Amino acid sequence: MEKKYTLWQRITSDTPSFFKKVQILGAGLVTLSISLTGIGIIPVAITAVMATVGTTVAAVAQFAVKQTEPGNTSSNETK
Repeated sequence: MEKKYTLWQRITSDTPSFFKKVQILGAGLVTLSISLTGIGIIPVAITAVMATVGTTVAAVAQFAVKQTEPGNTSSNETK
């Protein structure tokens, strides 16, 4: 049976390495969109969408929780 986490436990728990990379990708999208805002040729709507997608990806990846191996059950339960 899987463990139920509260919102605070999900935010503060350890994140799997894949989702840490996804967080970095999301932060990179936000940074890129901010830097492209200064270029006059690129529409603001495109940079706004990039910033929204990057923020959403980074926030959703934060809620992933590293699963731990279940402990060995005692032999009394199986008999």
